[in-house]
Amino acid sequence: MRKQLLGMIFCPVCKAQQFDLSIEQENQVEIRQGTVTCQKCQRAYSVQDGILDMLVNPSQIILNEQTGWTQLEKMVVNTDEVMLSLPDGIGEHKAAWQCQAENFHYIWSQLKLAGNETVLDLGAGRCWATRYFARQGCYAVGLDVLLTRYVGLKTADIYLENEGVYFDRICGDMHQIPLRKNSFDIVFMAATLHHSDDILASLEQVQDALKPGGRLILVNEPVVGMRASKVLNCIEVEHGINEHVYRYMEYRHALRKLK
Repeated sequence: MRKQLLGMIFCPVCKAQQFDLSIEQENQVEIRQGTVTCQKCQRAYSVQDGILDMLVNPSQIILNEQTGWTQLEKMVVNTDEVMLSLPDGIGEHKAAWQCQAENFHYIWSQLKLAGNETVLDLGAGRCWATRYFARQGCYAVGLDVLLTRYVGLKTADIYLENEGVYFDRICGDMHQIPLRKNSFDIVFMAATLHHSDDILASLEQVQDALKPGGRLILVNEPVVGMRASKVLNCIEVEHGINEHVYRYMEYRHALRKLK
């Protein structure tokens, strides 16, 4: 992380916005290890591998998600080269990523970025999309509950080391985003919102994080028709990952309820 991030976060425990920073290891790019301590409640948040961990009292659902993705990561061959190819993928990964890649590239072509936006990649996972925004000159933050390399935030080191980009990373919950109100021009979510049990609650958190007139970009969210079954039978569910499929009207209803 970089010190700039301290001006954007708040304490998930007491909501205070003033922190002390203790640096244990720092390189030319960022603070790699240290501690961020809330001045009000004295809650300490660790920085490991450049990632600020602000995940407080994770639910069993989140713990299951972390365990499940760690298990799935070991079931396929992942390499740095594969991560650098995302979202297009290479080799055996190309077919699995094709739909997501096509949707992302279309959305990307429509964004018309100026290059000075602040961007939150919510549910960043591997941070492949976060680094796209950073490439354009945006100040980007990737937030996710996953840390494991090749599925979580530790994958970011591959982009930082090979592409010369920089973006901050926070381990945190999309139902309790520890970022100050009116901080972001764009909140980007790729295949993320459907992992929420309460999409309205998640969207309310997004609304708080966005600046007035800011944009929410949703891409690659599964949708089923009115009469289709919402029961999922997939390997992710088998491994305890919190997968849901919502109907179009459920997304629309939640968005309309935002004030």
